[in-house]
Amino acid sequence: MPGESPRLDGVDEEYAARLAALETPLPPILVRRSDMTVIDGRHRLLAALLRGQERIGVEFFEGSDADAFLRAVEVNVTHGRPLSLADRRAAAARIIASHPHLSTRAIARASGLSAKAVGALRRCSTDAEQQLDKRVGQDGRARPVNVMEGRWRAAQVMAENPNASLREIARLAGISPATASDVRKRILAGEPPVAGSVRADATRTAEPEATRLTSVHSPPSAPEPGQPSPVREFPDHTRPESLLGKLSKDPALRLREEGRGLLRLLQYNALAEWQELSAVVPQHCEPLVGRLARQYAAQWLEFAQDLEKRGVTAAQRKTG
Repeated sequence: MPGESPRLDGVDEEYAARLAALETPLPPILVRRSDMTVIDGRHRLLAALLRGQERIGVEFFEGSDADAFLRAVEVNVTHGRPLSLADRRAAAARIIASHPHLSTRAIARASGLSAKAVGALRRCSTDAEQQLDKRVGQDGRARPVNVMEGRWRAAQVMAENPNASLREIARLAGISPATASDVRKRILAGEPPVAGSVRADATRTAEPEATRLTSVHSPPSAPEPGQPSPVREFPDHTRPESLLGKLSKDPALRLREEGRGLLRLLQYNALAEWQELSAVVPQHCEPLVGRLARQYAAQWLEFAQDLEKRGVTAAQRKTG
């Protein structure tokens, strides 16, 4: 029983007659075992009948109607009477609708079109089923349609497990090992996972919060000698331990030795019990320790002001 053919003009009887006139044996046809539908080889089957043959070689296939059509397109692209451009475009459009999970390049290879041509057909398609999170590439692996999201997921995996291999990161993030390697190189260079992009509001929820810049508020000036230090109260979202928790998840810091050093330094300050520390300072050391503390405080203040200036400059560049 003849099945659906990717050829819009049907069987070409003249072409079948030329096949029948050949003295070489006809190649096997492709048939679905369950219902004996001819998937590929209708011209060869007609040629065999013209020769008066009662038998022809067969290769069996199992699959749905959609899979059978996809297979018919694949084999007709590689051998036999060439499919016309109209045939291939119509076949690609049908495969996009029936197999929306396949990548653009995989459909291009199956239909004999360029990836650019298939991409244009895909953009014109109104089939809601094609709006999927992942597509299957030519290697059979599923990867996210939005590569930017895959890169951010890879950065999060690296932050949670800095020792993970590239293959493990790629598997968990749904990207290729080459992309995972590029993400790691960018992070080690202090760059975001995605080149030259700021994530849109719609995808901002997936971005590690530690990568979002917040304004740095300068601490109040240190009290005069002899005056008691005021006890500072912080809102929950600006408490040192809360801010440190966000920073410690940022792969741009965790994956660099200098970044890990900064995190350790910040952690020492966040965990320090200052009142208890002051109690252990001997009386004869108080002037020296106090002087060092003031020097360190001045260095931290200069450090904070430098970060503030950089933040203002970056904001002016964006608005300028």
